[in-house]
Amino acid sequence: MMLRVLFSVPLIGWMIRDAVRGSDESRAWFLANIALLWIWSGVLFGYPGVIIPALAAAGVMLATLVAMTAEGLVRRG
Repeated sequence: MMLRVLFSVPLIGWMIRDAVRGSDESRAWFLANIALLWIWSGVLFGYPGVIIPALAAAGVMLATLVAMTAEGLVRRG
């Protein structure tokens, strides 16, 4: 369901769809586009345009690590 919501975003939905379902080349172009968007935000907004996405990525990675390691704490059955 989350992928369907991401795919329906008009501007970047087709890029995400192509990165998920496409070839290795399309994944590489998607990563290049993300890097260029990050650089462009740095040019447009300055230092906050670089540091805010980096802080957001750090939060996402922390949540991912917690989700991966806390799986053993849940009692099933």
